[in-house]
Amino acid sequence: MQALKCDHVHLIAADVEATVAWYCRVLDAQVTFQGIFRGSPVRYLSLGGMAFVVFGRLEGDAVPRPGTVQPKCGVDHFGFAVDDLTETLAELTRRGAKLLEGPVTVRPGLRIAYIEGPDSIRIELCERRAPTVTPAKP
Repeated sequence: MQALKCDHVHLIAADVEATVAWYCRVLDAQVTFQGIFRGSPVRYLSLGGMAFVVFGRLEGDAVPRPGTVQPKCGVDHFGFAVDDLTETLAELTRRGAKLLEGPVTVRPGLRIAYIEGPDSIRIELCERRAPTVTPAKP
């Protein structure tokens, strides 16, 4: 089998422009393409070395019931690696990010926290460090 490489993350947004503005303001994403796809604005973002594609309801899609958002199944969250979780969370909350959970130490060398993105998308921040090993006493 050929090696797989991640190409993009696709986000369906209730409000494309507000979603793009949040990712740019809070996470420093850069817009790399703007267009229209099947009647919806589409924006490509560069973020953390990956492409994020954001668009809304497309022509021909079922219309959600009033008071609901687009149906969603499958992906629980996506994550970014950070060097210093405490510093990153402080900066992101200053920029308006909402902390959902953490920070918590999952295991030695791994601390995580979750922030909330537009449309209630959970975004994990991971700080990975080599676990400290205490030498055994003779």
